Amino acid sequence: GKILALAVLVIWLGAWFFLTDADIRTYEWVKNKSYEISANMGYRVKHLLVEGRENTDADALLALMNIQKGDPIFLFDSHEAQKIISRMKWVRSVEVERRLPDTIYVKIVEARPIALWKKGQDIFIVDNGGEVLKPDNLKKFKDLPMVTGAGAPKKTLELLQMLEAEPLIKERVDSAQRIENRRWNLRLQDGKLIKLPEEDMGLALRTLALAHENEQILDKDVLYFDMREPGRIIIRSKLGRVREYKTGL
Repeated sequence: GKILALAVLVIWLGAWFFLTDADIRTYEWVKNKSYEISANMGYRVKHLLVEGRENTDADALLALMNIQKGDPIFLFDSHEAQKIISRMKWVRSVEVERRLPDTIYVKIVEARPIALWKKGQDIFIVDNGGEVLKPDNLKKFKDLPMVTGAGAPKKTLELLQMLEAEPLIKERVDSAQRIENRRWNLRLQDGKLIKLPEEDMGLALRTLALAHENEQILDKDVLYFDMREPGRIIIRSKLGRVREYKTGL
């Protein structure tokens, strides 16, 4: 029955002729005949199941896989497909399997976009691994936060995680600039600047958030908040006055 036929198929697929051109032609004929036999037994591609695709181009993915509905499933090289798909722009890792008798399964782990990085006149996507890629369509990502400055992509996730802990500040932030790849300046939506320190950035943000809870200082008419010295907030007003806010921390 089918089990015997499949056993014969496996034996033929394992054969390897190498002595003469005739042997090679015989091998190719046997191999193709084996694919035909297996397909007639129901081992044809009927379903393509792709999991995890969001930004990876679907048409390009199908083209690279080079498989059609109705093709013998044993003709499909899952290892080669995996190697090719892994080179696609959004793909960080991929698994490709033949699920007998009729399904090709593809599981993709994509880059997760977390910010836009402006470098000169170009804008790139920053992913959660600190890598950058050039999107085909920026409109889809227009609501992501903007970062600038050399070295910004590698430090963006850390900054965003710190801001997540301080929603009072996060909701006001318009963009962030990496300064000499050492620290961040935050630009608020109303134009104010927050100068963060090189170290203990989370503590500085917590200090500022507490100060705002007590005195609403983020709403005051100021140019910037200088947080670069531990336990101090230096505030410069639009009139040029500078004062120090006592944090009590």
